[in-house]
Amino acid sequence: MSDIFRELEEVTVEQYDHHDLPKWLADPVLMVARSPELYQGKEYLVEILSAQVREYDVYAEAGCCKWAYDHEDIKRTLRWLEE
Repeated sequence: MSDIFRELEEVTVEQYDHHDLPKWLADPVLMVARSPELYQGKEYLVEILSAQVREYDVYAEAGCCKWAYDHEDIKRTLRWLEE
């Protein structure tokens, strides 16, 4: 398994187990992480997804400034990966 896919899996499990990443969002991200053969040529999107999961915050949109990623950002990147 490629390093970026392994990193995506690790960060997703960490965020799900110890932070606020919900299961309904973790599951499709883990599917990407565990299926690198389906995403060849889209590694740049996997890197973006990994950063978004790492910086995920359920309250990212709260307040005046967006300083983290929320579920909409992650869902958008997942859609791009499926195109």
